[in-house]
Amino acid sequence: MKKTDIKLLITDIDGTVVDENCKFTPTIKAYFKELTSRGIKVVLATGRMFDGADGVRKELGLETPVVCYQGAMVRKGNEILHKSFVSPDIAREIIEISRKENFHINLYNNDKLIVEDDNKEMMFDYTNGRHTTYLAADSFDKVKLENIPKLLAIVYDEEKLFDLRERMQKKFAGVLAVVRSHKHYLEFTNINATKGSALNFLKNYWNIKKEEVMASGDQDNDFEMLENAGLKIAMGNASPKLKEIADFICPTIQNDGLSKAIEKFIL
Repeated sequence: MKKTDIKLLITDIDGTVVDENCKFTPTIKAYFKELTSRGIKVVLATGRMFDGADGVRKELGLETPVVCYQGAMVRKGNEILHKSFVSPDIAREIIEISRKENFHINLYNNDKLIVEDDNKEMMFDYTNGRHTTYLAADSFDKVKLENIPKLLAIVYDEEKLFDLRERMQKKFAGVLAVVRSHKHYLEFTNINATKGSALNFLKNYWNIKKEEVMASGDQDNDFEMLENAGLKIAMGNASPKLKEIADFICPTIQNDGLSKAIEKFIL
């Protein structure tokens, strides 16, 4: 592949562009600016809600839409270009399972993050530095469910998270995409709401071919996005599943890995 073949770089945020402290390097910001000046589109694709994704976009000086809520929404400013939401009935079912099995749920409803269990330490850890705020409800039963891009389970025991993922993938097969986005986070979205489907929308929207796309990520929720790109970049800190399909495994986020991949394949 020639370096000039890339027309779109689509990348995950957390663990790929920003580290655990939600910081990015001056190099990555400068490289994104250089790519943009060359007419190459740079798009952020994340499980974050819109405000959390758009805040990073602004910090990086990008003018492109963001893929947020794990691919359930592609949005630029107030304009929603693409969306695929979870039905209220399915959301209620997930909420009831969380109560029965005693795991925490973040509910994303009408562009608001709502929790029933206001665990302040957990929610500080989740929202700190991510341009994200939340509301605490007495009960999800009092919340009118509508426009639900996703739900997210926070489970600090990784074995329990893996077990929950396996069971929920079987239970909601063909209905929901159930993917791990972080060592403690399990995401529930519409089966058609993935970063891969959002990338396919953008390819059609901009008339860009698969081989003209470079995609980068670090977790299993980035799998379909990489699959639908011509050049697949996995971070050095990526999950084994993602590394298996990567064309190139760059250094870790702590070693500015994405910058190294951009240098190698584009700049």
